Amino acid sequence: MGIHRAKWVRAGTDAVPVFRKSIAVENPRSAAIEICGLGFFELYINGKKVTDDRFVPSFSDYGERDLSTLAYPTRDRFRYRVYYRRYKLDGYLAPGKNRIEILLGNGWYRQTERTAEGRLSYGEPKLAFCLMADGKEIVSDETLEWRDTVIVANNLYVGETQDFTHACGAWRPALPADAPGGELYLDACPADKMIRKIAPVCVFRDDTRAVWDAGENLSGVVRFVMPACPAGTETVVRHAERISGDGTLYTSSAGEIVQTDRYIGDGVERRCEPHFVFHGFRYFEITGPHETPEVLVIHSDIPPSSDFSSDRPVLNWLYTATIRSLLSNMHAGVISDCPHRERLGYTGDGQLTCDTALTLLSAAPLYEKWLFDIADGQDPETGHVQHTAPFYGGGGGPGGWGCAIVTVPYFLFRHTGNPDAARKFYPNMEKWVYYMESHMENGLVVCEEEGGWCLGEWCTPEEVMLPAPFVNTYFLIKSLDRMMEMAAALGIETKTLSEKRKAAALALQDAYYDETSHTFCGGVQGADAFALDVGLGDAEMAASLAAKYEAAPAFDTGIFGTEVLVRILFETGYGDTALRLLCSTDANSFGGQMARGETTLCERWNVRWASHNHHMFGACTGSLFRHLLGIGEKNGILFVDPCDLATPLAAKGSLLTRFGRVSVERRSTEEQTRFTVFSESDAVFSFRGKTYPISAGKTVTFSFDAGESGKKS
Repeated sequence: MGIHRAKWVRAGTDAVPVFRKSIAVENPRSAAIEICGLGFFELYINGKKVTDDRFVPSFSDYGERDLSTLAYPTRDRFRYRVYYRRYKLDGYLAPGKNRIEILLGNGWYRQTERTAEGRLSYGEPKLAFCLMADGKEIVSDETLEWRDTVIVANNLYVGETQDFTHACGAWRPALPADAPGGELYLDACPADKMIRKIAPVCVFRDDTRAVWDAGENLSGVVRFVMPACPAGTETVVRHAERISGDGTLYTSSAGEIVQTDRYIGDGVERRCEPHFVFHGFRYFEITGPHETPEVLVIHSDIPPSSDFSSDRPVLNWLYTATIRSLLSNMHAGVISDCPHRERLGYTGDGQLTCDTALTLLSAAPLYEKWLFDIADGQDPETGHVQHTAPFYGGGGGPGGWGCAIVTVPYFLFRHTGNPDAARKFYPNMEKWVYYMESHMENGLVVCEEEGGWCLGEWCTPEEVMLPAPFVNTYFLIKSLDRMMEMAAALGIETKTLSEKRKAAALALQDAYYDETSHTFCGGVQGADAFALDVGLGDAEMAASLAAKYEAAPAFDTGIFGTEVLVRILFETGYGDTALRLLCSTDANSFGGQMARGETTLCERWNVRWASHNHHMFGACTGSLFRHLLGIGEKNGILFVDPCDLATPLAAKGSLLTRFGRVSVERRSTEEQTRFTVFSESDAVFSFRGKTYPISAGKTVTFSFDAGESGKKS
């Protein structure tokens, strides 16, 4: 039975409690524990921390709660789940008596400080576990004891306070607690870990404070030693993404709450670092006594599956900034929008960068878990998909956000070749299509939930001019295309989907196409790229689109249009224009962000009040591999079919694909383009209309003179 036999317990405190229990074990070599502590837990046996996992278990929709205070009301019904971790205890237990201790932090379960989306706490932290040894099960119950720890406050948004003078009190019996409500599932998602350490540089110091620069925007914490000092002495660490010339922290980009950790000394030297919070920051200020700090970079333990370099500094920056932005937003089994202000699993952001994340990182296990969050939040009757998963309020739209229920399983299928997610969630996709159709007028998706947002495009450099129904109907058509591709692989009939697609495409054309200008929506903000992407344009429209952006200094598109525009320019043969946009140094460009000293992707092209760490605009980074290097898949075959460029370019990179490792190097001059390709599996190279086989394990070079078909060596 395992953890399902355990009783849930709690402690009567606002501080982080520690629970303890003594157990006797004869043969510890086969022992294991199943454990869930909500929000987050840390497990110790005989004083030794079990595992280097952080922020476990994974965040989910734990159970029912009061949603009456939501900023955007919902009447939807949810499915609830709770994750538990399983650990082998080899090396932790000894024959005889052993001591188990468990700390409980608030995590997402009791988050009461940031209420911008509503008051969404689930209640008091609670614990359940089952330790299995000697053929017996030892479960949590009221025989556990608890008391306070020195962690007197912890909140994911605010920070953590550790008071080493705090009287932790006597040990007391654990209190019974209600189960959280959700069904229990084993947590197989990669946990957060301390991935690496950074030695920061002190950039400002005076008599009261020191300001340090970690050198990059990141998610993590600051660790330092607080020297012995009079009891009650306080050291405070405040975090920010930017600073002014005199070392003043700019904290507004991370929201109204300033990410702050506090440590109150007791006259003894103490090593200080938070246990149950992480922060999004580059700079931090320390007031009070401290020795030289170090920065711990913390995020989900997801390794890169790619590398890239080129002779274009902006492309190199884009690749690195995208990876850094993605990883710093992967925590507790969720891909969030930003690691500071909101920290929520926005379905729009996550579905948008899903393809690129699965290209650059070995992130499939995280997206497989997050897909369950998306489905858990989908109303079983209406098919409505939430803007955040797990659900925590937030604004969005029915198309760019709701289509996550289609996009995530689609790209999991494309990247892994495994149709299980597509098969399991295909009924959810059908329900979402039904929802979209039920919110149509004249064949266009025109609204979402009453009292909520109905966004189309988002974060354009100027006011959004694309009509929301145009964008939302585009996402319906694009999703129907992806559903038909998955249906064909699953042996599901596609006639009905094809008819729905045809009707929606006709409605989009009737409403937004102008014959005189041969554009959709006047061609604003990449509108014609959206149309071309769903087969509503022609070669003339593609040429006009390229001409417009060849003359443009930079992007005028938002989070969705930027990815669509770059991809469509490459796919329609205008790779030079796409490359020029990607390498632009205008203010509204990636080069502009690089010039401003950004190390992660910004929420908006023109920063204003916005976050400096949102991954949304990184969706187009996948084109570095798919189009410049040409690494992709067609009908289950590994293809390398790079775009043809007149622009000189030197670039190289590799991907760990489901077919194995593939590396490509291209060197293009005005006279010749040369490719060197290595693949661990059989592949096909294609360029300028000709194809060439590549045998597994071979390195092959292809040379093409300007305008000629080329040769293989």
